[in-house]
Amino acid sequence: MNRIVFAVALPIIVLFSLIFYKQHIVNTGETVVLTIEGVDPRDLLSGHYLNYRIDFQAENQCNNQFINTQLCLRPYRRFAKEDQVDVDCQLYLSGSCRAGQFKAGIERYYIPEADAKELDKLVRESRGKLLVSINKEGKAVIKDLLIDGESWEKMNRHD
Repeated sequence: MNRIVFAVALPIIVLFSLIFYKQHIVNTGETVVLTIEGVDPRDLLSGHYLNYRIDFQAENQCNNQFINTQLCLRPYRRFAKEDQVDVDCQLYLSGSCRAGQFKAGIERYYIPEADAKELDKLVRESRGKLLVSINKEGKAVIKDLLIDGESWEKMNRHD
């Protein structure tokens, strides 16, 4: 009986721990707005996601030699190896360089199927931005997708 309780409780505990961790980043992290460019709107195996490229507007390029990379966001935007970040960097995002692109785990955003086509169109028109919360360890969580500066959820909602 104890094994059954443990087998049921463990996944629930892990799920709630992950939710708590992500919410902690949102609550304690610093909010940053990042510009995005549209690519493919969905991943057929994982439901509907808005996929995009983030324009980090960094001084240098994401170098493939920087496997573990940090992108300093303030006071300047510059990529560096994880162990070579300037002490002047006040806010950074952790990730890795792959095929010349910086990946930080915020490259796709789940959207309902009914809104997928319209949001894809708006992001491809360069009207989208991400509202991201970044903690002191450089971990990021997407807080919202902004279209023309407002939450996408307010777009077609007329209450």
